[in-house]
Amino acid sequence: MMNAKIKMIINIVGFYIGWWGCILGSSNGYPYIGPLLTLVFIIIHGKYFIGNAKELQLIVIVGLVGTIVDSCLFFSQSFVYAGAYSENLFIAPLWITAMWAGFAATVNHSMTFFKGKWIFMIVAGAIFGPAAYYTGEGFGAITFQLSPLLSTLIIGAVWAVAMPLVFFINEKLGLGG
Repeated sequence: MMNAKIKMIINIVGFYIGWWGCILGSSNGYPYIGPLLTLVFIIIHGKYFIGNAKELQLIVIVGLVGTIVDSCLFFSQSFVYAGAYSENLFIAPLWITAMWAGFAATVNHSMTFFKGKWIFMIVAGAIFGPAAYYTGEGFGAITFQLSPLLSTLIIGAVWAVAMPLVFFINEKLGLGG
C-alpha cells in the first residue's frame, strides 16, 4: 500500500504536469498535448487512487461544468483562448476542459484540506483563480480583452463560486468524507 503523503505528492504532480502541458501546449500551437497528458494522469489516477467510481463522475461533471463556465467567458469575448476549436465556435477549447477535469481529480487527494472549509474555498478561489489565469495569459494561452482589474474581478468571482461548487458536487456524490 502506498503511503498517503506519497499519493498526495503524486496526485498534485500529475495534476501540474497536465496543467502546464495545457498552458504551454496551447500557447505554442499544440493544444492537444495538455489534454493528452491530463488523460494519462486521470487514467493513472483511476488505476491507483480512485476507490469509488463516483470520483470519475466528479471528474466528468466538473469537466463539463468548467467547460460551460469558460465557454461563457469565451462567448462574452472578454477572454480569448489559444487553441480554440474555431474563431466562430465559442466553446472553450479542450485544454480548458482538461484543466477542470484535472482539478477535480485533486479534490479527494491533494486538496482534501479544503473539505468543509467553505470560506477558505471562496477566498482561495478568488485569489488563486485569477493567479492561474494570469499565468496562462503570461504564456500566451489566454488573452484578456478587458482591463486587468475587470478581468481579475470576473475571474475571482467565477472561482469564488466554482471552488466551493466543486466541493459541493463532491459531497453530493457522497465523496465528501
